[in-house]
Amino acid sequence: MIRSYLLSLVIGLTISTSFGQPSYDNCNNPVVINDVTNYCSKVAEYTNIMATPSGYGSATCWSATNTDVWFRFRAFFTDVNITIIGTNARGGGTPGGTMARPMVALYRGICGGTISELECGADLSGNGVLSIYQGGLIVGLDYYIRVDGVNSSTGTFQLCINNFNPPALPGQDCRTAGVLCDKSPFVVQKVSGGGIDPDEAFNSCLGDNSGTNSESSSVWFTWKAATSGTLTFILKPLNPSDDIDFAVYELPSGIHVCDDKVVLRCNATAPPCAGPTGLNLTDPDITENLNCNAGENGFCKYIDMVQGKFYALVVNNFTNTGVGFGVEWGGTGEFAGPESNFGIYPPSGLKCETDFQVIDSSQFATGSIIRWTWNFGKDGIPQTYVGQFPPPIRYNSFGEKFVTLTIETDIGCKVTEIRRLYVEPCCEDLPTLQLVIDSTRDLTCFKSNDGMIAVHGLQGTPFDEDLNGVITYYYQYSLNGQDFTSTNRFTNLPAGKHTIYVQDRKGCLDTLEVTIQEPPEVIANAGTDLEINLGEIIDLNGSAFPNDAYTYNWLRGQNINCSVCQNTTALPTKDGYYTVLATNDRGCFGLDSIFVHVIKNYDVFTPNVFSPNGDNINDLFYINGPKSLSKIDLLQIFDRWGNLIYEGKDLIPNNPSVGWNGRAGGQACNPGVYVYVVKARFLDDYVESISGDLTLLR
Repeated sequence: MIRSYLLSLVIGLTISTSFGQPSYDNCNNPVVINDVTNYCSKVAEYTNIMATPSGYGSATCWSATNTDVWFRFRAFFTDVNITIIGTNARGGGTPGGTMARPMVALYRGICGGTISELECGADLSGNGVLSIYQGGLIVGLDYYIRVDGVNSSTGTFQLCINNFNPPALPGQDCRTAGVLCDKSPFVVQKVSGGGIDPDEAFNSCLGDNSGTNSESSSVWFTWKAATSGTLTFILKPLNPSDDIDFAVYELPSGIHVCDDKVVLRCNATAPPCAGPTGLNLTDPDITENLNCNAGENGFCKYIDMVQGKFYALVVNNFTNTGVGFGVEWGGTGEFAGPESNFGIYPPSGLKCETDFQVIDSSQFATGSIIRWTWNFGKDGIPQTYVGQFPPPIRYNSFGEKFVTLTIETDIGCKVTEIRRLYVEPCCEDLPTLQLVIDSTRDLTCFKSNDGMIAVHGLQGTPFDEDLNGVITYYYQYSLNGQDFTSTNRFTNLPAGKHTIYVQDRKGCLDTLEVTIQEPPEVIANAGTDLEINLGEIIDLNGSAFPNDAYTYNWLRGQNINCSVCQNTTALPTKDGYYTVLATNDRGCFGLDSIFVHVIKNYDVFTPNVFSPNGDNINDLFYINGPKSLSKIDLLQIFDRWGNLIYEGKDLIPNNPSVGWNGRAGGQACNPGVYVYVVKARFLDDYVESISGDLTLLR
């Protein structure tokens, strides 16, 4: 017996409906992306192919949803840009996958409970690429990204996320350019239109195409050099195949005074030089014009900034997808701006429900700070404050927290400082948190790993989530020490002991150990291997352990008399396996196989003498053989001169009444020697051809 034979085949048939289903097609089991400061997945890393409905209705801008998948991230900055790259058909861009019309939505809330939509996007034009932007995120809070295809279309895709603190808003003209105060990286989420004057960059390489304006989808930034030194930067299009062009200017007359601007660097290369572009320390080019000529790569030489001078950068998305870009700065020179700084007192040992103080120590040597905006993140009291001197702050929950200070100056720039702190649990003098088991489910079958434990928290101090004035209370749970989430129902569990934890907002814990049982393995028995002669009928007898009510199916084997009977017969004609599947009323099954070796015997027997004289003894010349002989395709008799005197087709073998009776043309043949030719067919369709002499006697 071979119990493992065909096991993978049968299991594959039973789970074919879920093979390939993404594990992250439910809000309760999202892909967790830990660092979203400048994240891009691999091309086609994610898919919604074979995803199932998550149970939430369509996002507000979606047509429908049946194949959505989910992602989760924690906000460390206030703004986020999310890009889904599928076929990227517009402008012949580089594909990020096969999804032709992506949809994306951003949520906050409690999975399995109430979630609130923050932003929504749908690629109704079939560009195969889509971006959404959301500001005002609460630092330290978890957010959810949901992806589907228009009209439930499916495909693979690339996901890019950039969480950042925005600088001053960029302008679309030089005189309204956003002012930069430091070299923090940031993202411009969208670029559309060329501003009031769409041809301000006419005197740079962006204006080399005389048939169009130098700007079509552009933004401007400006800054003052705080120190002399090199400046490099890299512009990364959010849609990786977009053609991003730029020009760097010196502004001799100061910020927002642009009539006498001087071009320092310019790059307007086209694909295949598309993608990241900027200034670096190794490239010698001052300018790279249109096209992508030999030696060009989308980068130009760094500039040497001079302390006290003013500069501007214009960035144009020549591809006109509307999708923005990210900026990262380098070099030794610095931008003029304030120093954002503050202290936290006490600096350590902070517990929830305990007041602490933040004290601003920001400075701006060459200007004035006109606004201080504080964000104390999730569960901070207060959560936000505007002014230099915030009141005492406390957190009503424990855990990792973030304090953010954004200062704005009289020249329009914004600088942000973020501090991380840990708030310790505070469980003293509070109601005792309890973990209660709601229900459990043991494994349906041996090793089926479909156990379930459902729990809920009681007393303690639950978390709360305020979504549009509706407050939801909840606890966080952990299975076997994994990350805490709001999921209180654990499924697909293996047998054994499982430790469940509950945690409340104060950091208090309770735990229980739950044992999930499993039934014994179903062990099927098809018998022992056999060796038979061709033509022999075998008995097939199935059984299974432990004792139970089983249905039996014989899955493989030749000529089975009853494939759904526990005990049956079969007529093998070649070597092979016979496999029995025993299934109980819970769907648990066992498999076993036997191997049958068939010995082939192709013997054909013919008499050499017969006497057709009517005495009923040896009156007929007929063909004999073993059980494996199924029929005589052809029997021919020839006289001594080679004349065909008898021919029979499709004759039954081993039958004394079927054959040649010694007559030809209605007349009895004379005694003598005759020649026979036989073509004998066996059960396996093998045809044996024989010939010889026979003697007819009277």
